[in-house]
Amino acid sequence: MAFNKLWLSYQLLRYQLTVPLFLVFFLCSPAVFAKKEKKVKKPEPSLAQTHYDAKQKQVALPKSLTDLLKKYKVSEDNISIYIRDLNAASPILEHNADKLRKPASTMKIVTTYAALKELGPNYSWRTEVWLRGKLKNGILDGDLILKGFGDPFLVYENYWKLIKTLRVKGLREIHGDVIIDNSYFDLPAHDPAAFDNKPFRIYNVQASPLMFNFQATRFLFRPVLKEQELKKQKKKSKKKRKASPGKVEVVPYPKINDFGFVNQLKLTNGRCRKSHYRPKFKKDKKGKLIIKGNYSAKCKQQFILRAVSNPEQHAFNAFRDFWLDLNGVLKGGLKKGRVSTGDEHFHVYSSPTLGEQIRLINKWSNNVMTKQLLLTLGAKKFGAPGTFEKGRKAVLQSLTVSDINTSGIRLDNGSGLSRFSQISAKQMGKLLETAYRDAYMPEFMASLSLPGVDGTLVNRFRKDDLRGRSHLKTGTLDFVTAIAGFMLNRKGKRLVIVIQHNGKKTGGGRGAKIQNALLRWSFEQ
Repeated sequence: MAFNKLWLSYQLLRYQLTVPLFLVFFLCSPAVFAKKEKKVKKPEPSLAQTHYDAKQKQVALPKSLTDLLKKYKVSEDNISIYIRDLNAASPILEHNADKLRKPASTMKIVTTYAALKELGPNYSWRTEVWLRGKLKNGILDGDLILKGFGDPFLVYENYWKLIKTLRVKGLREIHGDVIIDNSYFDLPAHDPAAFDNKPFRIYNVQASPLMFNFQATRFLFRPVLKEQELKKQKKKSKKKRKASPGKVEVVPYPKINDFGFVNQLKLTNGRCRKSHYRPKFKKDKKGKLIIKGNYSAKCKQQFILRAVSNPEQHAFNAFRDFWLDLNGVLKGGLKKGRVSTGDEHFHVYSSPTLGEQIRLINKWSNNVMTKQLLLTLGAKKFGAPGTFEKGRKAVLQSLTVSDINTSGIRLDNGSGLSRFSQISAKQMGKLLETAYRDAYMPEFMASLSLPGVDGTLVNRFRKDDLRGRSHLKTGTLDFVTAIAGFMLNRKGKRLVIVIQHNGKKTGGGRGAKIQNALLRWSFEQ
């Protein structure tokens, strides 16, 4: 008992000494009496510094170019040029650089750079799956909703992956409908024939929040030979064969229910030509699709891409085919609608990143993907639904913040597939100079084509010292050719190059030859 009292007294004394000592140390601490430092607002991160140490005199149009212009009877007034060493304070060559011209697909440079700045290279699109009804034992007693957010690259393998995951998560049967929610974009009425009267071409399709495989239906062309023709081929007869050795079957994929068309294709015995890959698709006065043209038996089976369905129907057709291939059950059909309160979120698919997708956009000049990107940018910057007007506003604001003059620039749909878009060579050049100093320069530059290596320039300078020495974006329309980007020339100078050519004499390879002459001259400067 005495020991317990002694122990309690010791603990009380220890506590009484500890608290004052703690207060002494705390009150004597400099942190207690230190004044709160005011947070100094740090400046925004800047672009890479420039060191204009290279001396550069501006020169006139090179003789190799003027001789070519005279040969093709092209006026110098129809050409705009801006070429600058990134280490020099002034351009090497500047000709009509302030004149606003149609840029064709080089306009994609503007859209993709602004998107990188605003969204970041790691931005990813999502596609959501919602359930409307009870899910029990793998059976959905209700509807399945697919909500798109503008993924530009929801191609076969990615869409299949999304649908396969639904099966992995246990969904086996859908007893209701498949509802497509395309409310993330607000789009005007679209006439696919308006641009060039080729409504079935993929580049003319309208954008869509849920866009499967660029809105392209794959048509399988399959030659079916007659028995007599098969016997001739087995004997390898050297005699000339008569036309119409059989017929050409046409099978759409994904399958289109109640899809009727008139097959006027003629099977021929000649060698397989490029023209055989371009059959004519057109509709008669009653709206019936007609497919006609020649197709060689030597072409064997080939897929040809055309746009024949609206976005919702196309996405549904592919979903149905994939779902049934995975042994799923679908009892309903297609409906258009929106996700509403009470619907259950079931799955989300994330797309490849923006940094990956702009390589596809710029290297291969994908117009549909660029439209999707512009609409997404508008929705993210100013709120859904995305519109072309919001997208254009977002791009121009981004350029203005980067101190790029936007006066007179017209983006239209952002892809350059337009008769109304315009930008000057100097404005494009200044954008490229800014992009080179930007933190996202590696991602941006890597999205451009390498001459003789890949993209739209794969067949240029293949056996030349210029091969792989530039990162460039091409642009071509009727009466328009353009090229813009970066070059590392023979002397190790990094150049910005913009060449715009508008006028009647751009076709027949003349526009490309004029560009090549200037690129070769720039390479030696």
